[in-house]
Amino acid sequence: MEMTSTKIALCCVLILSGATIRGCFCYKEENIKEKTQSIPWPLQIPPINRDEASTQASEEQINHFSVHLWNKRLDGNNYYALEATMDVYGFHLGHEEQSVAAIWIYSRGEDGKSPVTGFALGWHIHPALYKDTNTYFLTHWTGNGSPPDGCYNIRCPGYIRTSSSTTPGDVITPVSSIRDKKQYITIKAYKDKKSGDWQVHYGFNSPAKLIGYFPKSLFSDMEKKQLIISFGGFTSHPHAQPSPPMGSGLFPGRNAASFKNLKFVDAEGSTHDINKDLPFNVTSHSCYRLSTIVSGHFFYGGPGHCVV
Repeated sequence: MEMTSTKIALCCVLILSGATIRGCFCYKEENIKEKTQSIPWPLQIPPINRDEASTQASEEQINHFSVHLWNKRLDGNNYYALEATMDVYGFHLGHEEQSVAAIWIYSRGEDGKSPVTGFALGWHIHPALYKDTNTYFLTHWTGNGSPPDGCYNIRCPGYIRTSSSTTPGDVITPVSSIRDKKQYITIKAYKDKKSGDWQVHYGFNSPAKLIGYFPKSLFSDMEKKQLIISFGGFTSHPHAQPSPPMGSGLFPGRNAASFKNLKFVDAEGSTHDINKDLPFNVTSHSCYRLSTIVSGHFFYGGPGHCVV
């Protein structure tokens, strides 16, 4: 049974007062700007089109986010990456639609106008890229030597494979059933202290194992600028057409898509459980939503159907 509005309200009061109640999630009703103004949140992150509008709109495409985010200004810690387990879903999308769940690790100048440097890891459905509506393991990076809009998977030099078992751009199958068995991917990005390279770990219904890395030479600017870690959902669709589903296609609740086992990774490679809520960005609350983080777990997503 879904939580009643009274129970949700009570959970929110307890969470905001500092209490941690198992199973209680406070659904974020709107993008609270005062929580995000102090964070250098770029309006464009890979693999998003470059634009500055409030809904991340370009002349042709409309983009929507529902994400949590962190940088050092929040708590003074030196985290360099993230580990997370996310359930995976599938939809039949139109050719110019896209639905994504990912971790973004990137940097941008203090002025908020410098180019983004960094990478994304997760899953997505992107018919224009793959010519079908399967769900794929996603990597995307933008940095030194990348095309202007970055590089997906292994479509250009950059990402280095160390395992033949899993390659960026592989189909993920089976995918989750909303009211039945869930299928998961676990992703861990880690900056190797010795080499400086960004290692990529991946597991499908299993612990994440090293499968490749991004050479440090791709992201020299990330050494000089504050790192931002963001995670959650993203969709894109043509102007004047309804937006596609995000996550499982349901608003936060029992059957919604989720991220769990959230952990920050520090410079030594040690993990730190994420047991507190973080700032967030929800660009289209009527179509997509986001819950608070409770015990390293949150829900996100929605049915879409926004028309801009």
